Amino acid sequence: MKRTILTIGTIMFVAVSSAIGVSAVLANKPSEAERFEVFIKNEGLVKKLGLTEEQIVKLKTAVNNSYFPHGREGKAGGDPPAEKAFKMDDEFRTEIYKILTPEQKKQVLTYKFQLDGGLNMSSIYATKFEVFDLTADQIAKLRSLETERTAKYSEILKPLGMDMRSQEAKEKAGEKPEKEAKKLSPDEMKTAMGKIKEPFAKISKEYNEKMLSVLTPEQLKFAKKLTEEGKGLSEEVGLKKHK
Repeated sequence: MKRTILTIGTIMFVAVSSAIGVSAVLANKPSEAERFEVFIKNEGLVKKLGLTEEQIVKLKTAVNNSYFPHGREGKAGGDPPAEKAFKMDDEFRTEIYKILTPEQKKQVLTYKFQLDGGLNMSSIYATKFEVFDLTADQIAKLRSLETERTAKYSEILKPLGMDMRSQEAKEKAGEKPEKEAKKLSPDEMKTAMGKIKEPFAKISKEYNEKMLSVLTPEQLKFAKKLTEEGKGLSEEVGLKKHK
């Protein structure tokens, strides 16, 4: 499945490596595999990290064995239940960090934060701050806020036929999953986008502020430093910068 990068104003964040269709963009945050894939596909980043051919083969295998909430050939799309998504992301990171050297891991964490826009982005996710060596308590708080925000997004999307939760997530919520997701016409999508833009922006702003409040002053200072240092990185490695 060929996918293209899509950013929708202040509605949500899509990883640099994500390439997805309009119908799938709204509720799904990218998995760690989707976010990491750019590091083995972009020649500029491969060179900056100094990845060997052996490492690339192993990393590709790890990516292909992970999950893709935005869909992928041979893999169904849709957000799984939050606790399962976090667990799979943790397992993926553990696997790839065994393949990378300590210095490469440090570089990946830094570049991922910077390529995601640093502090300049529409929706913040817990994994974005992995570079700050978060405490277990901070991680738990960030993930809880992320789950709350996603649930609020979903409540807005469901009546419009754009609920992107997986079948498993719907069943866990006690709902009877639809056999086939509703396909919106271009006009229906345009109308729906107009309805969700304002409430999504409001939710995003509220929860971004809550998530940033979890960080210490020192972590925020470091975040600002990395954000500033990361300006121009996308262009340097040949990636299109988010608008």
